[in-house]
Amino acid sequence: MTIPTSVPDYSRIYEFIHRYDPDFVQRTLHAADMALEGKQILSGTRGQWLYVGNPPHWHDNKVNNNGYVWMLNRMNHWLILAEAYLLTGERKYIDQVLVELLDWIESCPPPPLPNNLKPASPGEGPIEPLSANLEPVRKQYTSVNPWRQLEVGERMGNVWPAVLRIMDGIPGMLDAARPKILQSIRDHGLVLREVCPLFWPEANHNYYLTEMWGLFSIGLTFPELAEAKEWGEFARQELERCMFSQFSANGGQLEGCPSYHNYTSVHMGKVGLLARKHGIAMSDAFVERFRGAMEYCVQTCRPTGQIVPWGDSNADHYAAMTTALGSIYLGDPRPAKQLISLMGVDTFRKNIIPLLLDYPEILDLVDIPDTGPTSVGETAPEFSRTFWDREMDQAAMRSDWSKEAFSVFFACRSPIYNGHSHADPAAFDFVALGRPLVIDPGRYNYWWLEERRKFKSAAWHNTLTVNGHEPFEFISSFEYGPQKPGRIEYVIDQEDWLRASAVHHNYEPAVHRRDLVLFPGRCLLVLDEVSGLSAQDTVQLNWHLDTIRSAWDPEQQTVVTVGNEVNVAIRTAGRTVTGAAGEASISDKADHLRPSTRYTMLDGGGGGGVRRYATVIVPFRGELQSEQLEGLKVEDDEGQSVCRFRLNNVSYEVFFNLGETSRTLG
Repeated sequence: MTIPTSVPDYSRIYEFIHRYDPDFVQRTLHAADMALEGKQILSGTRGQWLYVGNPPHWHDNKVNNNGYVWMLNRMNHWLILAEAYLLTGERKYIDQVLVELLDWIESCPPPPLPNNLKPASPGEGPIEPLSANLEPVRKQYTSVNPWRQLEVGERMGNVWPAVLRIMDGIPGMLDAARPKILQSIRDHGLVLREVCPLFWPEANHNYYLTEMWGLFSIGLTFPELAEAKEWGEFARQELERCMFSQFSANGGQLEGCPSYHNYTSVHMGKVGLLARKHGIAMSDAFVERFRGAMEYCVQTCRPTGQIVPWGDSNADHYAAMTTALGSIYLGDPRPAKQLISLMGVDTFRKNIIPLLLDYPEILDLVDIPDTGPTSVGETAPEFSRTFWDREMDQAAMRSDWSKEAFSVFFACRSPIYNGHSHADPAAFDFVALGRPLVIDPGRYNYWWLEERRKFKSAAWHNTLTVNGHEPFEFISSFEYGPQKPGRIEYVIDQEDWLRASAVHHNYEPAVHRRDLVLFPGRCLLVLDEVSGLSAQDTVQLNWHLDTIRSAWDPEQQTVVTVGNEVNVAIRTAGRTVTGAAGEASISDKADHLRPSTRYTMLDGGGGGGVRRYATVIVPFRGELQSEQLEGLKVEDDEGQSVCRFRLNNVSYEVFFNLGETSRTLG
């Protein structure tokens, strides 16, 4: 077996780790020691260590969660054990990996390949089945077992080559095991090459991208396999197709979830770097689409540097890894430096450490002073204040590129792309003064339990509902009923204001139009217009606040958060509404919850036709004085509906219909 023997300069990596994240060693060794005891944290263990077996019981679903089996069989803990070996030199860690590897091969033989397939040559597209009945094949490779197709790709792209390279550097360690390991790698390659293309003829799913990344890795990393050359070329062509089937013209991964965008973009970055290492050129169009993916990654980060947790996403700093790989592949440091300016160089450095063993050149990228553009108003000219992905009906607007910026992410895509989306047309995520304020709550997990339903519901997002109903039916964790059209109609950037508009028809005959108007450094104005209502219809304005303390002022129709360094006031006018607080939760990462607060402003009905609401969202430090925000009202002005208010002695006049352009009056 020809496993690459080129070894990075680990001494430089160790020095970097000890300097910038000294706790990383302790965390890694603790997780590695737990793995030696047969304990892991996996999907469904709710963030707790659980005994999974020693060696792991690869088939057992100990927590009745499908993700548990799948994540266990990705073997990500092997990377932790390998890191522990490199950090300490103690053989027990890497020896455990080999023990488990051989046990897995023995315990998890590959299922028999279907015998009714017609192989395809490079350039001919995916394999064509001889039989139209693919259900037995689909059931075998999509069920809860160690050979589910996605795990096959994950293992071959992200885990096995990395740990085998380290083992190959230990004299004699793999001598007896090489033939058995190589045969298992070939078994993986056969599944990826002959089975996976059956399921994704359009190359339009992130599973297929991961699977082809795994096949590409096999083809280039193990050239002694007879099929390696053909596999590598086939995978390269399919990965090109994945880029154009799965990423929009603006660069966003079409599921519309920033976390999944980052995962798939990391894979594409690895593809590009592995291809370059072996003298293979990806197409110019591939490179340009990937460049767009880097901008989408940056634009879908909050000013805090966290990913906006839209859909099934985490509010984490994973974008550091995305932009680090992307910057070294493109030879363009701007995406990474823009993220550094938001999250800070220390956070960036800590989050790219898992890449260093394979991509030590990233160290050059972060060898910069511990400063960056952080003051209010300081901008980064490389990226625009507005971003609009028309294919995904997502928009981002921010006052500037500082950590203190006022920033809003806004989306209205209906019908949705797939079940990773949530039922939240015309919702948004708002951050200001360095703190998430009116936010998307995240995903929690994928179990079809009450928590999952809440996290996906419109009521838990910053959007409007009619009669307390969801915009479309929930069927299961990843499936909805039919949906009506919804879209972002425009995004405009003027010097003093930014504006985006969305409309959707999921409450027909009622139609909801929402405009967001961002006044940099001052406030966010939300204009809602609902037409086609009957007199009996009720309307709810839902707000999810990143706080546990708040107060409702019924006279001012205002909710104010209290007790935080940065607070927010939300005031609504246009109809008489009553406010009710409810407990809620935020999930910054899978399987983790923290408390938050939801507010529902209820319009109890009594008027048919068109109803309009104007809501001003004002971030502030200290205390908000009553005279700071006053005079909020919705009026008719010569047949046009207009919102007027005063904020800090400045008068604002904004028309609901952009045909009468917004005006700010001093």
